[in-house]
Amino acid sequence: MRWIRRSVMLLPFAFAGIFTTRSLFGDALHLSRHTTEKYGFLFATPWAWLLDHYWFGSPNSRWLETLTIYLVLLWIPAALYSACLWMIMQLLTLGIRSRKRTAVP
Repeated sequence: MRWIRRSVMLLPFAFAGIFTTRSLFGDALHLSRHTTEKYGFLFATPWAWLLDHYWFGSPNSRWLETLTIYLVLLWIPAALYSACLWMIMQLLTLGIRSRKRTAVP
């Protein structure tokens, strides 16, 4: 049961890794860039209210700017999704334990 929880919590990071790899190597593999960008923005949309504040400023390096874009659009939302999944699992576990305690006379 424990490995199921861990694998569920790692799913957002797997999706972020897939999106990052697909966007980096999409041109070489002749993949549709529009589809990749669409899924990336769909992944980050629920967290846009938090991430649109431009927290990291304006980097001077193009490499650093690209890294910041991937961080804000993919990796920070992956961490937030993972934290939400962890909280949901903790609440479910707490609910199951409290039901077991009250069910035993």
